[in-house]
Amino acid sequence: MASSLNDPFVIATLIFRSQQGMLTADEQDKLDAWIAASDENRQLWMELNNPEVRQQNVRAMGRFNETAALERFLSGKPVKSNVHRMQFLHKWRWAAAVLVLVLGISAYYLLTYNTQNFNRLGRESARYDIPPGKNGAILTLADGTQLVLDSLGEGKIATQSGTQISLKNNELKYDASAATDGAALNTITTPKGRQYHVILPDGTEVWLNAASSIQYPVAFKGQERRVKINGEVYFEVAARSWQPFVVETDRMKLEVLGTSFNVNTYDDEKTIRTTLLTGAVKITPLPRSRYTTQPQVLVPGQTGILSKPDASAAATLTVTETPDPGKIIAWKNGLFNFDGMDLYSVMRQLERWYNIDVQYIGKPDNVIFKGKMHRNTNLSDVLKVLEMMDVNFELKGNVLYVK
Repeated sequence: MASSLNDPFVIATLIFRSQQGMLTADEQDKLDAWIAASDENRQLWMELNNPEVRQQNVRAMGRFNETAALERFLSGKPVKSNVHRMQFLHKWRWAAAVLVLVLGISAYYLLTYNTQNFNRLGRESARYDIPPGKNGAILTLADGTQLVLDSLGEGKIATQSGTQISLKNNELKYDASAATDGAALNTITTPKGRQYHVILPDGTEVWLNAASSIQYPVAFKGQERRVKINGEVYFEVAARSWQPFVVETDRMKLEVLGTSFNVNTYDDEKTIRTTLLTGAVKITPLPRSRYTTQPQVLVPGQTGILSKPDASAAATLTVTETPDPGKIIAWKNGLFNFDGMDLYSVMRQLERWYNIDVQYIGKPDNVIFKGKMHRNTNLSDVLKVLEMMDVNFELKGNVLYVK
């Protein structure tokens, strides 16, 4: 916990969630520990929760040039403004900057001021808004039976070739101790707007991002453990030196032992990316990829990038260093991390998580974004932050127009 108490983003997020009354018991403990850690922390907490001070700060924010400040903040330059009455900004600049800028100045207004100060999108979002995605998936059994997991209660839900399948704490678990056969296959599919966590029969943990799937046997009986995936999946593979773990996509094969890694193989992305956090992974493009390079072995902190062939070029497999692997698995930890992403990459993430259709009016500038946000926020609040980069949005029903 000590390290998280020194993370400005974590603390600012806890403060923000506290003011919404959304803290979990664990989050409340972390916030209490931070408040008790120093006199400065306690003073900041008191000021943020003083109604008179908050009202003064919000009035001052009305004179705050948020776009200019955001540009300076993201460039690493000191944030200068005429906000003299935001008393906490001078002593606790990190908290104010993250709380106001990363989580969104407009979102802060939503909690502390009246809606007449919002722009047109803010006004329309009261009528047209989309909640964030949530946990949920469809389990397809070997006989074709489909179970909607987020509509079932806890306990045993099926038996496949002696393997017991159960739900506990919104997670799918397999008990293969009495399994008689490993030939039966199950498939978990997450629609847009859903994500899911499953523990496979060997103890391997798997997280599926929205619009993803994994197919696997109900018991791993052979010389290897083989699964097939689509979309984006994060693995923490249980170590079995005698039984390698193999992941297949439509264009490549990954061979691992005890390893944690992320695979992004969405059809609408230009490349297939495998990022290794621990262990080792060998990437072998499949023949249908028409690849021109040899298989590659990743070490932690590297990403293997497999291009997709077209009529004029074969696929290539390259390896790059990944300074911040945590950015790649931000989705698994409940975050959007837009640092260094272009407009179209960000929009593809929003399409999957909010189950929307994005359409472009004209040819918007392909701006590069920075910063991160929690994924458990409504679409309108995400758009308010993105609008600070001079991109205009209009939400009509389930269609988001980008101007």
